[in-house]
Amino acid sequence: MSKRFNNKRLFIILAGLLVILLLTVIIKIPKENATLRTNLVDLDTSDVFKILFIPRVSGGQPFDFTRESSGWKVHKGDITSIPRKGAVEGIFSELLSMKPQNLAAADKSEWKEYELTDSLATRVKLMDKKDRVLGDIMIGKFTYRQVNNPYASYGGNNIEGTSFVRLYDEKEVYAVNGFLAFSFSGNFDDWRDRTFVRCNKGDITKITFSLPADSSFILEKRDSLWHVGDHFTDSLNLSNYLSSLGLLEGQTFMDNFKPVGAPAYQVVIEGNNLLNTTVKCYHGEAADEYILNSSMNPGVFYSSNRNGLFSKVFKPETYFLKQVKK
Repeated sequence: MSKRFNNKRLFIILAGLLVILLLTVIIKIPKENATLRTNLVDLDTSDVFKILFIPRVSGGQPFDFTRESSGWKVHKGDITSIPRKGAVEGIFSELLSMKPQNLAAADKSEWKEYELTDSLATRVKLMDKKDRVLGDIMIGKFTYRQVNNPYASYGGNNIEGTSFVRLYDEKEVYAVNGFLAFSFSGNFDDWRDRTFVRCNKGDITKITFSLPADSSFILEKRDSLWHVGDHFTDSLNLSNYLSSLGLLEGQTFMDNFKPVGAPAYQVVIEGNNLLNTTVKCYHGEAADEYILNSSMNPGVFYSSNRNGLFSKVFKPETYFLKQVKK
């Protein structure tokens, strides 16, 4: 009797396990497959005419990218600017490449844990020319882990990131690869083009400095040699200066600045294969504040102290003069 009883009990346990397995196959797996999407954003980028950013509360005010006849522009309030190079292409690339790795949560009560509430997430909304919504996604927190990569240098350690996102009108939270919180972080100014001067140093042939107190001078290349007036230049200082003009960027935007009168300082850069570039500088309100503007981005003004952008553009004549050894 004891053996028959044990067999019966084993049969009941086995039957129970089979029922649990069957329920998992019938209920859980189809549910996960039905919930997990292949792509979170699926659209033709040529249909997108507006990208609205609503940063998390601490990230600043909403702003948007708009496709215009002259190209993409980024707006906030009454300020219109050119986006930094590759900004819009980067947004499209990140969104279209998002593929859910797994379903992290399926209920609204868990949004806060993944920083996906309206106040904690960054919202990115894509619309067509008629303001119809093509995509609307919330980007929350991220996690990372260190992995061993035998092909990486310095010990083979690497970092892998997982970001948590959800579609705005759905409750499910998905885990996706990458650091989306970094890619879509920042406020309006962080997405703007900061180009101030950009040129090839080898193309420059003449720079005219208009400075206060009769200290103006001309830096000019004649017969392959650079001169300041009738004097030869210091080759190292000249090379460093011309190299810095290859790519100068502004830092602090001064959107409400309105110049009054002529600039206190001015530089005009001329050369081969480049348009003349004019840099103007005005005194700011503080004693050590200078407001600069470049013809490469004529509607944009930047603030600088004496040791910042100002000193990279405006040099005294003595800086370029070749020092005679005694």
